[in-house]
Amino acid sequence: MRVAIDVQTTLGQPTGFGFYVSNLVRELQKVGVGDDFILLKPHRQTDFSTPQRFIWDQISLPMSAYRAHAQLFHQPCFSAPFLFFKGPIVVTIHDIISILFPENIPFASRFFYSKWMPFSYRRATKIITISESTKADIMRVLKIPESTITVIPLAVDSRFEKVPSGDEVKRVRKKYNLPQDYILHLGTLEPRKNLGFLIDVFAEALKTQENQNLSLVITGKKGWYYEGLFEKVRQLHLGKRVIFTGYVDDEDKPALYRGARLFAFPSLYEGFGLPPLEAMAAGVPVISSHTSSLPEVVGRAGILLSPHDKDGWITAIGRVNRESALRREMREKNREQVKNFSWEKTARATLRVYQEAVEEYRHET
Repeated sequence: MRVAIDVQTTLGQPTGFGFYVSNLVRELQKVGVGDDFILLKPHRQTDFSTPQRFIWDQISLPMSAYRAHAQLFHQPCFSAPFLFFKGPIVVTIHDIISILFPENIPFASRFFYSKWMPFSYRRATKIITISESTKADIMRVLKIPESTITVIPLAVDSRFEKVPSGDEVKRVRKKYNLPQDYILHLGTLEPRKNLGFLIDVFAEALKTQENQNLSLVITGKKGWYYEGLFEKVRQLHLGKRVIFTGYVDDEDKPALYRGARLFAFPSLYEGFGLPPLEAMAAGVPVISSHTSSLPEVVGRAGILLSPHDKDGWITAIGRVNRESALRREMREKNREQVKNFSWEKTARATLRVYQEAVEEYRHET
């Protein structure tokens, strides 16, 4: 089987989409014996804001797949092509944040992400999604039948489970100016991440003497939301206790996680929630919101709370910070929870969806 896959998200500074695509492709090439995977990307890094995104998704990409004689096309991140490719199409829908939280999308791009992209999913033969929660959202909001959708979770790279050397941890601490004991958050700075709430919680937690050892480290690309966060930190006089690192290089993440006292993730909505799983793989206690897909990812290994329960978060941070026995217990549970996810499982399940899509397309035509 010749499968064309859009891999443009692996260019530049990859985010969650890019990590998904690169890990999936790597494992597909291992387990897809006899299959041919055609990896399609622009000749050079491009600004994929509207309309460049539309032109790539709907014209350049499907024409490249057609010219490569692909039997199936997999769009792992964005819109399904309506023209120029006549074979079966598989689309991975990571979430429907653009519909549920349109304020997270820059105004100029809202039509593409909130209107066109969901409409294009009608062209898909099969849809992959990454959590049961997102599957339910797709069925409820997009009215796509359950028979079309397959849930295939994400996973973490095994390097997060390896203990970095002391020198590596020191290097990363120095590079990002990290304190000794820190609460870590990783993710793009945008409203649904609920970081204003996290900063308020941290400010209240510091009022307890037992938490005076803590700092808050917020990492990730500066979206269109960061100026408000900076202002909040200034108003709360937390400039020396809250560190914004900006984008973190991929090779630094294992040591960044490993050095954290705990990982906090109060997100309002996640299609999957890869950072908490990475933190658990690195042996870090996780406190997470109980919304959307996060209970599927965190399971019973972490502490799950409402993203609006300020008192609950303050109490949980204090307990994890001061109780070494609790931290050990959470680390042990982390190891068991992480075993439920692997990129090999993800790749094998994806191959089965490819085969089903090809058979269904043949039957219909």
